Amino acid sequence: MRMGIFKVPFYFLCIFALNQAHYASEGTRWLNLSLKDIQAAAEARDSYAQGFLSLVYAHGDKGTDVSISKASRWAALSSQANHWLGHFALGFLARFRADGLEQQDIGRYYLKAFQDRDGRMIKAAASGDPVASYALAEIFTSDEVRPSLVPDLEFAAEHYSIASRAGYGPASVEFALIKAHLVGNEEFGIKKDLSGGISLLREAAKGNMPSANHYLGRFYYQGIGVQADPKMALVHYQAAADRGHAISQLTVADFHAYGEAGPIKIDLALRYARLAMDQMETQALEKIAAYEQLLAGGGTVPSDQVPSPVPSPVDGIPPPPPPPSPSRTNSLPPPQASLSPGLPSAYEGPKNPGPPPSVYSPPANTPPVPPALPPSASPSSPASPEQKRELAKKHYFGRAAVLDYGKSMRLFTESANAGDAESARYLGIMYLRGKGAPKDNNKAFQWFTLASDRGDALAKKNAEMLQSLIGN
Repeated sequence: MRMGIFKVPFYFLCIFALNQAHYASEGTRWLNLSLKDIQAAAEARDSYAQGFLSLVYAHGDKGTDVSISKASRWAALSSQANHWLGHFALGFLARFRADGLEQQDIGRYYLKAFQDRDGRMIKAAASGDPVASYALAEIFTSDEVRPSLVPDLEFAAEHYSIASRAGYGPASVEFALIKAHLVGNEEFGIKKDLSGGISLLREAAKGNMPSANHYLGRFYYQGIGVQADPKMALVHYQAAADRGHAISQLTVADFHAYGEAGPIKIDLALRYARLAMDQMETQALEKIAAYEQLLAGGGTVPSDQVPSPVPSPVDGIPPPPPPPSPSRTNSLPPPQASLSPGLPSAYEGPKNPGPPPSVYSPPANTPPVPPALPPSASPSSPASPEQKRELAKKHYFGRAAVLDYGKSMRLFTESANAGDAESARYLGIMYLRGKGAPKDNNKAFQWFTLASDRGDALAKKNAEMLQSLIGN
């Protein structure tokens, strides 16, 4: 309730400011600068540059790969300087649970950006700043800002359109989804323009925007506005996956695991699922386990168990159910800017992906020695190794128990001490990912080997895959 007094004044301040501000657009300047110049300004503590650079890494803009960790660093610095763009970026990154951010942080940081007492974001949008318009659109498509703000898809579409016409790729992707009615419909005053939406996605894909490739992949797979073509879908999904788009990485993994557009390739399925672990660890681990079971069964899957179609995870912004939009008599006139020049097209097909960076330091030629096992069992631990292992898994995944890597590490170790092979395999995964203990690839390999020696077929595949990543 403490924010209640801001609801009406800030909404009308938005409308008023969109017609009254008279200063230059800072966002357009950053849009036109090179990545090197933006990085230099961010290092020099320019808080706008820091916030903008955060969004560059979050979206894979300016030719970068998606990096949520880099995005989080720059967003935090901009927010610490009390810049609206830093607050907004932290809210956006909360969707990825970045660096301890939670679901409730989405609305908290979005409102902090929007309800700035000086109205800096609103004034920036009024000046024609496409980044500010994009931020406004994201905020007004977020259900997390209720009850302080009412989501308004028509208002959001207007500002996505403004930012898109100024050449801001992330806004073009979201506006394309609205035009194609993947988000919203004519009930909200938005006329469907499927061909226009696809054209926007193609333009953004030429500009190296990973999310544009991801959605083009979805359009081609599902036959939305184009002839269904699984092979072309894979071209686009893989173009996004190779730039760090986690949902595309998991989708490409399924394509290879189940032969959706060619022969089954479990090794590639595992590779792409592992690439997704940094952003979508739980989903990636589940897929890795499923693919390893396929390997254990000879690399085939019964036809009645093949997922069809390839799962479509929740993408982009979840459409809120906004009520009819409040009337607005004035709006910001769109800037007269054209789309950014296109870079090489994704239609040339994906390049053969090379192996990911090495995550493994090979052990000495002598057989691996399992790490020393700590003393077993506190009195309060479950009685049997199997019970300890299952409780450890609950704490590891945060399912039916508090997420606690330290507790899961202790329980897995106690169970492994008692001879449980699966627990030893999970310890290998924890050391490989640095969960509950410092990352240690040698220890990961040793645990996988120990579990394999105890008869765990999946651990054997893990150990072999770890070595194969560096060609050993």
